[in-house]
Amino acid sequence: MKLIEDYRSYLSTLKVVSRDKNSQVSLIEDETKEHRLVNFDGVKKKLCKDFRGDALSSCDGYLNKGGVRYLIEFKNQAEGNIDKTIIKNKAYDSLSLLAMNENLTREELAGDTVLVIVYNNEKYVESNHSYQSSDSLDKMTMKLKRLSKKDELDQYPKKFDTRRYINQFYKNVYTIDIKVFKKKFMDILFSSTNIK
Repeated sequence: MKLIEDYRSYLSTLKVVSRDKNSQVSLIEDETKEHRLVNFDGVKKKLCKDFRGDALSSCDGYLNKGGVRYLIEFKNQAEGNIDKTIIKNKAYDSLSLLAMNENLTREELAGDTVLVIVYNNEKYVESNHSYQSSDSLDKMTMKLKRLSKKDELDQYPKKFDTRRYINQFYKNVYTIDIKVFKKKFMDILFSSTNIK
């Protein structure tokens, strides 16, 4: 028996799910009914309210499409301003919540769950712990992966120490800029196409 049987009451538009709670700005201004995700922050709040004293971290959105589970975190920050500990906590806690609610083992989830971290490199702010993202380094990495015949999406670098999660917790991890998400992932998530 699932703790939350039906996620339909948690469905939200991309505009709502991608909203930066601090600035109240959405990364994606899409309110299309067909482009809805489960607001996984809402699922987390419900489970923690009912069964836990303190709230866990969670990804913003969740979608189960064609037997593939997608957990999506939207960060309205440049990659160089993102604390990788926050990403790790969200990746771990979200998968734990899914495992508990769906009654699945870690191995089952690792076989069909994809983590997508979406950042906004236009929001770079100089700080003590930040670094300027390097588009040229990313392009070189992608070129090398293309030469080694990696799938198009797998050519993007895995950032925030997320590579270690592949095959342990997730089938794959994608760390991409919002422009790539709109260009590549919107079609994957909301059409008949699926990630292999």
